[in-house]
Amino acid sequence: MNDISYSTVGREIYPGQIVNIGCMKDIDFLEERCNCQRFRIVYLKEGHGILHNGDKSQIITSPSVLCLNLEDRVSLENAADIKMDALYFDPFCYGRYVEYQDYDDWKEKLHDDAYFFRAFFERNEHYIGACSINYSLGKRLSQLITQTETELQQQRDEFWPCRSRSYFIELLLNANSIYNEDKSEEQIFDGKTSTDVAAVVDWIHIHYLDKVVLEDITREFHTNKTTLNQKFKAEMGITVMEYIISLRMQMACSLLRKTFLSVGEIMDRSGYRDDAHFLRSFKKFAGCTPTEYRTQYE
Repeated sequence: MNDISYSTVGREIYPGQIVNIGCMKDIDFLEERCNCQRFRIVYLKEGHGILHNGDKSQIITSPSVLCLNLEDRVSLENAADIKMDALYFDPFCYGRYVEYQDYDDWKEKLHDDAYFFRAFFERNEHYIGACSINYSLGKRLSQLITQTETELQQQRDEFWPCRSRSYFIELLLNANSIYNEDKSEEQIFDGKTSTDVAAVVDWIHIHYLDKVVLEDITREFHTNKTTLNQKFKAEMGITVMEYIISLRMQMACSLLRKTFLSVGEIMDRSGYRDDAHFLRSFKKFAGCTPTEYRTQYE
């Protein structure tokens, strides 16, 4: 593989402009490190093997997601029937056309956004960069990698750099939520999430951008509203719909800060189809309108 695989170059629209994101589908190898400065999100969709990262190792089986930074040194041993989708990105491209002196400068300027890179930064005896997931969540990760690749290759309008980055940002948010759920020892609430609530959380992360009402979830899990909300709030601290709204607002805020996509497109990408409903939800969450919020980060 050569360096061009890690980046995309503009053609008719913004000719020569480089977006430092690249995608690879159905690969069966894992480089020790990239040949240029790239983070990696890798979805292991088939197979198994032993992942080595530095002097630590763990058995990984599909489906799993790997979040690898510039300093990780990884290899797969005893790999069998491996098939992976990968997205490579220069960490600098997370900012909205912000200039950084170096990698340390980028990390320092992340501020609150560092939360979304915990899966890439944190390494300990329990976590060396890989989380197990279920196939439904894995399918969503694969879809986002495919959508990013399609946008980068088609370059269909003047928003193709922002739109491709928006899919990448959504992929980051999903990877962060998976990492958060995997680290049960650091959960705010006592004890590990029950199997029932964990299944609901997984379902939400797949469907939160759809038109979802509470009845959809109670029907899916053969329960009633009261029981569902009581169990969910006891373990997660908020109700089911509050959790869904929080995910949608995280998406909206990230896209407003990090892209130049229109507010209308961001509304749609955040799971809303009605302007008034989106505006009302956003003002309640952020204390200001989407336009006012974006202005703060110009």
